[in-house]
Amino acid sequence: MKLFGGIVEITKTKIAKYPGDISGDSIIATLKGSGSNPETAQVYGQHGFIGNPPSGTKAIRIRIGNIDIVLSSNSYKAGYPLNQGESKVYSTDSDGNQQGFINLKNDGTIEINGDTDNAVSYSDLNTALQGLASAINSSLATKQDGSGTAGTLTLDLSAAKVNEVKLP
Repeated sequence: MKLFGGIVEITKTKIAKYPGDISGDSIIATLKGSGSNPETAQVYGQHGFIGNPPSGTKAIRIRIGNIDIVLSSNSYKAGYPLNQGESKVYSTDSDGNQQGFINLKNDGTIEINGDTDNAVSYSDLNTALQGLASAINSSLATKQDGSGTAGTLTLDLSAAKVNEVKLP
């Protein structure tokens, strides 16, 4: 009886055409653990999410016809979400050590690479600070300096705006 699946270890990956697949390039993993000779398999992921697993990652390999597919993998060095219902997206270096992550907490909090600081809404902060500048300017306009001209305060927060991260 031929085995249709099993747990294997990924020893290396590359991006290339999988033999017999004319669809385009794939992530191709070299596997050990399913036999004495190394085997290759295409790494598959859910639509919109694909990872290129590092060496040493454990994976589930299945065979469909003459094609081997890695459906799921686990890098034990990355750590798991702490609580039930939480999810984590992460990247690793080539040795499997976690480098970047996003924790989706079960209370709706999203943590990006840690939880030591809070994100700030640029629009809300800008509105509050422009209101402060207006209040200071109104106060300055009622005062006279030695020559009789009022002072003016301006604020420009544009350098602090992170366009690549959006909040509700």
